[in-house]
Amino acid sequence: MFALLCTCALCACGASTRADKGTGTAATGYNEAILAVHPAAFWDVSAAAISEPDLSGNGHTGTYRGGLPGRATLPDGEPAADFNAGSRYGQYLTMPSSPVFSIATTRELTFEAWIRPDALSFGAHANPNGEGYLAWMGKCESYSPSCEWEARMYSAVNPQRRCSRISAYVFNSTGGLGSGADWQPQCGKLRAGSWLYVVGEYQTRTTPSGCQASYPGTIDIWVDGVKQDFALHMPTGCMSQYRVVPTAGGSPVNIGTMARDSWFPGAIGKVAIYDTLLTQTQIDEHYRAMTGKEPSGRCADTCNL
Repeated sequence: MFALLCTCALCACGASTRADKGTGTAATGYNEAILAVHPAAFWDVSAAAISEPDLSGNGHTGTYRGGLPGRATLPDGEPAADFNAGSRYGQYLTMPSSPVFSIATTRELTFEAWIRPDALSFGAHANPNGEGYLAWMGKCESYSPSCEWEARMYSAVNPQRRCSRISAYVFNSTGGLGSGADWQPQCGKLRAGSWLYVVGEYQTRTTPSGCQASYPGTIDIWVDGVKQDFALHMPTGCMSQYRVVPTAGGSPVNIGTMARDSWFPGAIGKVAIYDTLLTQTQIDEHYRAMTGKEPSGRCADTCNL
């Protein structure tokens, strides 16, 4: 299920390529699927140069710090950045803050990315608080007073027994405990070196029963097109879980780390941020455009693919 599905260098499993006007890059079938939904920002994260262009045309250019990462190959054969391999800690991609990256401004925010952890036990790469997780992306570089959101992954073995959990978190501006949505795989199901498609969504427009309306909104997460079971795990998934009211701050968006105190050891590619929510149909289309396959699996107490 997690094996690379094709190796062609310039194609998306048979999809055509074309020149993408204004970027000077080749637009693949996958890129076309993303751009059709009008992301607020979209980066190949290909580590081709120190400057990483925003393919959406909205000008959110990124810069690699800590040296240029290595390169990996996505399931459709395209390049992606391979961060922090071996002992090379400190590699990440950073983009300046923008209102479109803040839940408080947009009231709907989605991130999506392809990630390939090179290891499932993180060791020295993990957060120094001893809880056995790392942030592979986020907008919370210095914690208080401008913390916003985070994409997190837990080590296969950690003190909280959250084996390889993948999470989308949101925080008050002061940091501290965050409200989250958790995609908890069955222990031992994920494999190091395999690609995963992760989508996290935040919204503050509606509040379902089971969440407190005084802290409106929800968090959802998908892996490989399979959505966590929100109803089964409430109040997890509610903004009210830890009384979070998102606030726009000045933190940059970082990829490969969040606060430069944990480092993702692996590859990341095709990162998009939207000021809207993706539908299940769109998520399915994006997974299919990269892999040529349909999403499959289910979530209850744990998830499988």
